[in-house]
Amino acid sequence: MNKNLRVAIQGGIASFHDLAARQYFYDQTIIPLACKTFKQVVMAVEQETADYGIMAIENSLVGSILPNYSLLQCFPVSIVGEYYLPIHHQLLALPGQQVTDLRMVRSHPMALQQCSDFLERYPQLQQVEWDDTAESAREIAEKKEEGIAAIASDLAAKTYHLEILAANIENLAINYTRFFILAHNKKKGSQTGNKASVIFQLRHEVGALADGLQVFKKNQLNLTLIQSVPIPGKPNEYRFQIDVEWQDNSNFQQAVIQAKRKMLEFQILGVYQKAQIPL
Repeated sequence: MNKNLRVAIQGGIASFHDLAARQYFYDQTIIPLACKTFKQVVMAVEQETADYGIMAIENSLVGSILPNYSLLQCFPVSIVGEYYLPIHHQLLALPGQQVTDLRMVRSHPMALQQCSDFLERYPQLQQVEWDDTAESAREIAEKKEEGIAAIASDLAAKTYHLEILAANIENLAINYTRFFILAHNKKKGSQTGNKASVIFQLRHEVGALADGLQVFKKNQLNLTLIQSVPIPGKPNEYRFQIDVEWQDNSNFQQAVIQAKRKMLEFQILGVYQKAQIPL
């Protein structure tokens, strides 16, 4: 098995992307390649400076990260796996402070959204969006910033020697993020699995979506996600992103043949093994 995998992650060491990478590739040694943006993650895979990329795609509290689907369409990368990571947010600050001593909290926008109920109880805290959860924690530690907190993981607290002032502050205890594992198209192999993410476009006419979805029903595919995204420059026209699962791979192959005949556009973003959702 390949060792010392270079894995592009959004954010820094001890970020949730870092945690997802470590857990997904638990039996291998990885070299995390920190990226500020999701586009940089995808570009690292495209340019093969990374063997794999890890990219968040959906959170159970705030929904899908729709722009990331556009990145998957525009770059020669494929989804080769998925991973569900339980997300527990901690309020971190320099040791010796109380929540009432704080004037500001910094974190990734998604983390701030996931902790909105807690933050509403402390209106004195100015909320500042940051590129990454772990990087917001690292900066507080390096600059010795008093009165400022970060929302990040417990691993970030340990890594940067910060104190947890409030633990597990996410809005709901059952909070998880779904991550896609990405590889360059030429590494995707035979794309075996029991789940796929696809995107398609239909004619703008009555009943087109209902007719299109019949393809998956007739071939006994279970639809687990569907969402529409406007097509830039084409008012009232949409692409549809779906996830489907199956027990017999031949059913999926037959559905693909039929869908390509019926739809204006049909693209497979990846075929992979279904992951278990943490409960």
